[in-house]
Amino acid sequence: MPICDCRFYHAKQIGFLIFWGIKGIFMQIDYYAYRSGMRDWNASLKVSTGFLTLCFVILLDCILTSLIVIFAMGMFTVLLGKIPPKVYFRYLLVPLSFLIISCTAIAVSFSGEPVGDWNLSLYFFYLCLTRESLFLAVNVFMKAIAGMSALFMMAFSTPMNEIILVLQKAHLPRLLTELMNLTYRYIFILFDVAYQMQTAAKARLGCRSFIQSCRSFAAIGGSLFIVSMKKANAYYNALLARGYHGKLEFLTEKKPVQVWQIVCTLFYFAGIVLTAIVW
Repeated sequence: MPICDCRFYHAKQIGFLIFWGIKGIFMQIDYYAYRSGMRDWNASLKVSTGFLTLCFVILLDCILTSLIVIFAMGMFTVLLGKIPPKVYFRYLLVPLSFLIISCTAIAVSFSGEPVGDWNLSLYFFYLCLTRESLFLAVNVFMKAIAGMSALFMMAFSTPMNEIILVLQKAHLPRLLTELMNLTYRYIFILFDVAYQMQTAAKARLGCRSFIQSCRSFAAIGGSLFIVSMKKANAYYNALLARGYHGKLEFLTEKKPVQVWQIVCTLFYFAGIVLTAIVW
C-alpha cells in the first residue's frame, strides 16, 4: 500500500476512534455505576445531592466553596464509591483542554495599548492581563471542575435507569423519560451494528484508499440509518406483543434512605453554606 494511502487511511480512522471512544465512555461509566460502593444508596438522595451541589456552586460563586466541593465529591466517589482514583482523575481531565482554552480567553484580552496589570507586547498589539480577569478565570475554572465532580459522583454511583426513574418521580414529562431510557438502551445496539459494518468493510478492503474510505464511511452511515429504522420497528412490535399501551413500566429495587446518610448530607451542605458566608 502506498505511503499516502496509509496516511489517508489513518486520517479516516479518526471518526471511528471518536465513535468507539464515546462507546467506551458509556460502557465504563455503566460498569462502575453497577459496581459502586454507593450502589445501595437511595437514588433520589444521590441525584438530589449532585443537583443541589451544582446549584450551590453556581449561586455561591466562591472559590473556596468550589474547592470543598471538588474534595468532598472526590472523597464520595473514590472512598465511598470505591472507584479507582486513576479512572476518576482521567475522566476529570476530559474537559481540561476546553477549560484551559476558555479560561485563557477570559483572563487575557487584546489591546492597542498596555492597559492591564501585566502586558506582553507583540509588535502590533498587547496581550493584557488584569487581576480582576485572572480572578474571574480561576473562579470559572474551579466552578467548572466542581460541577463536573458533582456530576461524576452521580454518574459513577447511579445507573442510568435509576437516574431516569428519579426524574420521573420529579414529574418530568413521562414521554421524555421513556424516550431517554429507550435511547440510552439502543445506543449500545447501534454501536454493535456499526462495529459489525466496520469489520465487514475492512475485510473487503473498503479502507485501502482515501476515496474508498469515504465511500465506505458513507455506506456505513446510510446502512446504519436503515438498520436502526428496522430495529426500531422490531422493538416496537416486541413492546406491543408484551402488552404495551403507551406507558413503560420498569422494575426497580427499593432502597430506603439511612439516617447516617441524611446526617452526612446535611453536614456537607451546611459546611458549604458556612464556608461561603465566612469567606
